[in-house]
Amino acid sequence: MSNPAQSIIRYAARQVPALDAISVIAAFTEILKVVQTEETKRAQIAAQRDVLIQALANEREVMLAYFEQRFAERRETLDRFFLLLDYGVTHHDTASIDAALTGILGIIQDNPLRDLETFKKCMVRPDFVIEL
Repeated sequence: MSNPAQSIIRYAARQVPALDAISVIAAFTEILKVVQTEETKRAQIAAQRDVLIQALANEREVMLAYFEQRFAERRETLDRFFLLLDYGVTHHDTASIDAALTGILGIIQDNPLRDLETFKKCMVRPDFVIEL
């Protein structure tokens, strides 16, 4: 791969007759401006990409913290309902069985993402503490 200056010279030579030195210099200068503009655009695109990648990484951290907290709550509650279900089955207590099955069904039907927006807003507060 040749360097950019050589490419520019070859391009300029094809575009402008060699006998017109002023035109060659003007074309070369114009091409250098275009190259500089394109390099600036690439740098801006790279900077935007880096910002978006960082924003995505931050969003990932928030989502993982949310899921960790939210599913820990669900697991603990499900564990308690299954203990109640075991108790109900062991002791033939239909009220306990009904309560356990209703609770389990309620948790399963609950959308774990419903609180995500509120959680994200809380995560940006420095005084926010996750309590399980």
